[in-house]
Amino acid sequence: MNKVKFLVAAILSVLFVACSEEENLSQTSKTGFQISLTESVKVDSRSTPAELGKPLISQFNLKITNQVTERESYNGSYKDFISAAAGMYTIEAECGDDLELALDNPYYKGSVEDVTLENGESKSVKVICTVANALASVVFDNNGIDSFDEQFSSYGIKVKVGASSTTIGNNGKSAYYRAGSKPTFTFVGTLKNGTPIEEVPLEDAKLSESETFGAGQHCVITLKLREANSGAHVEISKVEVDKATINETIPMEWLPKPKVEAEGFDENNTLTFVETEQKQAALNLNLSSALQDMKFKFNFQDEQFAALDKEKTYQLSIAEDKAAIETALGITLPDVGDKPESIDLSNLLAKILTNAGVTTTNTIEIDVKANNRWSSEAKEGEEASNLKYTLTCNKPEFSVSVKPENCWAWEFTVDEISVIEGDAEKIKSNLVYQYYDGTNWVDCSDGMTQKFAVDESRKNIYLEDEPKERTYQVRALYRGVIASAESTATLEEPWQLPNGDMEEWYWSQIHEDSWLNVFDSDTYTVYPWAENNSSFWNTNNDFTTRNRGTFSNIYNSFPAVSFIDESHSDNWAVELRNTGNGRGNTQPSNVLEMNKVAGELFIGDINISTGGTDAMPSGDKYTITEGRTFSARPTALKFWYKYIPLNSDTWRVKLKLIDNEGNTIIEKEIESSETQSAWKEAIVTLDYQQSSFYAKCSKIYICFSSTITTGDNMQYEKSNYTIWLDNERTFEDVWHGSTLTIDDISLVYDK
Repeated sequence: MNKVKFLVAAILSVLFVACSEEENLSQTSKTGFQISLTESVKVDSRSTPAELGKPLISQFNLKITNQVTERESYNGSYKDFISAAAGMYTIEAECGDDLELALDNPYYKGSVEDVTLENGESKSVKVICTVANALASVVFDNNGIDSFDEQFSSYGIKVKVGASSTTIGNNGKSAYYRAGSKPTFTFVGTLKNGTPIEEVPLEDAKLSESETFGAGQHCVITLKLREANSGAHVEISKVEVDKATINETIPMEWLPKPKVEAEGFDENNTLTFVETEQKQAALNLNLSSALQDMKFKFNFQDEQFAALDKEKTYQLSIAEDKAAIETALGITLPDVGDKPESIDLSNLLAKILTNAGVTTTNTIEIDVKANNRWSSEAKEGEEASNLKYTLTCNKPEFSVSVKPENCWAWEFTVDEISVIEGDAEKIKSNLVYQYYDGTNWVDCSDGMTQKFAVDESRKNIYLEDEPKERTYQVRALYRGVIASAESTATLEEPWQLPNGDMEEWYWSQIHEDSWLNVFDSDTYTVYPWAENNSSFWNTNNDFTTRNRGTFSNIYNSFPAVSFIDESHSDNWAVELRNTGNGRGNTQPSNVLEMNKVAGELFIGDINISTGGTDAMPSGDKYTITEGRTFSARPTALKFWYKYIPLNSDTWRVKLKLIDNEGNTIIEKEIESSETQSAWKEAIVTLDYQQSSFYAKCSKIYICFSSTITTGDNMQYEKSNYTIWLDNERTFEDVWHGSTLTIDDISLVYDK
């Protein structure tokens, strides 16, 4: 068979991939066959030696025979469309010559029977072609004491079929013979010592079986030498018979060079990714035959791969090199003799790092050898391959923030990182949160939370004191070297309440005695702040002393809250009492319901509304504007108290923190009916975990009430009563009830 025909066979080796299909490709006025000789992907990329030129598909021979008349409708080279009358046909495809015996002379044939063609039908037909003759090749085993090259100056196997003979040697060529033939095999060789050609008939059970020489059967005979008394003795080591494929019959040098195709890389063979990012990439190998070798060169900026020598060319065929690459890169390489589809780089990508956040550029150069050609080879008409692959690793990008509401008096909590680029879970698995203490970056004491020891010097500061700068820079640090941008955390100042010890008081006489004192008496009001100072605490005294006219009497103008010298510590404490005194009371008539109020000490302002006349008031009441500016969130309110109820009664304290939009952050109150004649400590704890949200505090509101029962049902009695002004003063005709005494009010900051 000439070489052009052989190349046609190679190019169209898998042309005919399926059995006949009865499908109409198109409606045409002609009746006939469309025989598509479709090339496969593996064949499509094959190139041929330039000197042979490009083979034509028309050199494939087709024969179409009517099965009824046995007449040939067509016998010739391939055509796009072959006309035929309606009927049933056999279609045959053939390439090459079915010679009795020849070297490297494959013959291909395929046929499809019972193909029915209707009038006006254009039918598509595909044919499976296979190697139709048989072949034999030889392998010389040189692993013994003496090799064939050492013993013989020339050697081979003479193959004889009928009157034809040829010799195959250790050059990769094969003997092709007509299927069903019974070839004989004889070893021939000339010893180096000058002994004439030795001929050794080769015999084996498989060489006597007809199946060994069937169509497409490839008989591989392996010979070896064994020691004999005189020289070396040739014998068969083994005989193997495999099914020959069209690909195997093509000479290696005629196959294309192996190709490496980068998957996951850009058009410049560059893959850019972020450290921790989950990336998939591979070097796909397009091989027409088994892998013979690979060469690698590495230039990695990533310091962890410093063991790879930048000046060295590593080879797959060298076991030490293969092991070094697999160990360093964490990838699996194929073995020589394999036909791998790809080299997976995913594990390598997962390992590559930046150098402490500095981008690393890492290159791999690869050259692949298969079918006696290197992928770097570029013959005339072929494009040179880019065999350099670049892996560019950038640092992950992530940020931290600290919500103001997560900054307390003695601790702050950093929000979980926000990942901009990179695998969030991988980053979080090797992450610490830090703050700058003015000298060093220090790991937060409890994961994302930094808890500071309580500064005793800051435990008793008041709103008018000078605040201390309590701002820290914070960051997140990945694997100890890659830091996020910095954020700021500012701790709350653990403010205490002004006049929490109840030592500052101011009283004012609001009506002096007159010559008409038979009808009136001295009246006073008392305020929980020093004279000329601003108020923080307030009382409902402006309501109980609202009747300040000329004819006012003590029974209708008396403070519900005042200070006493029976303090828990220092000088003064505050006393709150149920009060019935107020505008409109007339002695000895009953106290008006609207005047029956609790003594109340609170943070905020009092708003009073009045109605009617002094003699007949109606609708008098007061409301409280809750809270004053305050910017900390305590964990508890603590105070000391005594309580003397009239009959049965209950006192109450309420605490509320409010944000800058008027929303309640947290609210808590406690009540007690227990008589307490000696000082007792009370603590109102604030559980922020039960709060609806953690907002920053803008206002604080606290209200102490001597009773929770006001109006008609309030408990009171008429008697004289002593309060402290510039000294103890006793007033008669006072309506009063339960008494609540408070001192040493403070806030607790546990976080």
